[in-house]
Amino acid sequence: MKIFKDVLTGAEVVCDNDRPFDVEGDIVYKIPGRYIDIGGEDYGISANVDEDAAEGATGDVAEGKQRVIDVVHNNRYTETSYDKASYMAHIKGYMKALLERIDDAAEKKAFQTNAAAFVKRVLKDVDDFQFFIPEGNEEDPDGGMIVLCQWDGETPIFYMWKDGLKGERV
Repeated sequence: MKIFKDVLTGAEVVCDNDRPFDVEGDIVYKIPGRYIDIGGEDYGISANVDEDAAEGATGDVAEGKQRVIDVVHNNRYTETSYDKASYMAHIKGYMKALLERIDDAAEKKAFQTNAAAFVKRVLKDVDDFQFFIPEGNEEDPDGGMIVLCQWDGETPIFYMWKDGLKGERV
């Protein structure tokens, strides 16, 4: 298993434990999310229902269940919001910080070209995106990665900057 951390803050962003990552435009990882149910476990307690309950009665196991998106839940993201102006302000600083980490001139040029195309796409449809702050980046969200999510029908697709992540085997 590999844990991917934000190269600027060291915060854990995502891990590859349950699915492969696709790469879009050689600039972002593209990860499909899926719904999971959490909570509602009774650990055998439902067998001990109220003495006054009818014979054969069990506790309601479905009660307390919550439907969540696995990528958000497993990585403990906090949702935030951006409009065009605030996202542009964030991404300018973030891209500048990432560019400083790239030494090779050809890689820098490719990064700038690919990043500009992806940012243009996000800005065009900014209202169709949800934005998430990974746990550990809450103190300074503008200093670290913001995870983007866009829905493809019923499937949430998460986007993370490829050059903004560093994988560590665990």
